[in-house]
Amino acid sequence: MKPIFLVVTILFSTLLFSQKINSENYYDFYSTKENLKGKQLVTAWLDEVEASQILAEEMENAGFEWISNFRIIKLSKNEYISAICFSDKSIVGFVYEPIHGAIPKKENRELKSLYKKMTKNDYAEKIVDINGDSQFIKIKELPENIQIIKEDIYWYQYTDNPEDDKYLVSKEEMIDIFRSDVRKLIANFKK
Repeated sequence: MKPIFLVVTILFSTLLFSQKINSENYYDFYSTKENLKGKQLVTAWLDEVEASQILAEEMENAGFEWISNFRIIKLSKNEYISAICFSDKSIVGFVYEPIHGAIPKKENRELKSLYKKMTKNDYAEKIVDINGDSQFIKIKELPENIQIIKEDIYWYQYTDNPEDDKYLVSKEEMIDIFRSDVRKLIANFKK
C-alpha cells in the first residue's frame, strides 16, 4: 500500500509543479513552508512604483499616448485621486490599492477592491495642507475610465534556499500575471 501511495504522491507533485503558473492556478502554489528547505519563507507583493512602470510600458505598447506616472486627477470640485499611471490623451488610468491580507486569497481577484469591501468606498485619500490640517476624500464609485490595481492579488514567495524556487511563485511569474491582467484591462479602454 505504501509504494502505491508514494507513486501517486510523486505523480501528483510532478504534474502540479510542471504546470505553467498563470492567473488561473497561481494560488495553488501558495506555500506555508511545508516541504521547503529554506529556513525562512517570505511572501512579498508588487509595489506601487514597479506597478506604475509596468502599466506605462503596457499602455505604450498598446498604443496609448501622453502617459504620466503619479498624476493627481481632479474628479470634481472637492474630489481628487492619485493615479499611478494615466493617459492624458485617452483620459484613462489606474489607482493603486496598497492593501493586502497576511495570506493571499483567490476570491480577492474577483473583488473590485478590498477597500470597497471594508468601507463601501472605491477610493480614499488623505490630503494634508502646508499647515498640517488634513481632509479625507472618500469616493464611493470611481469613474469607468479609472481602474484599481489591487496589491493584494500580486504576490510572490521566496526562501533563502534556491532549491525551493521551483515550488513557489517567483517575482517574474507574478509580474507576468500582472502584465497579462493589465493587457486585458486596457483592451477595454478607448485610445
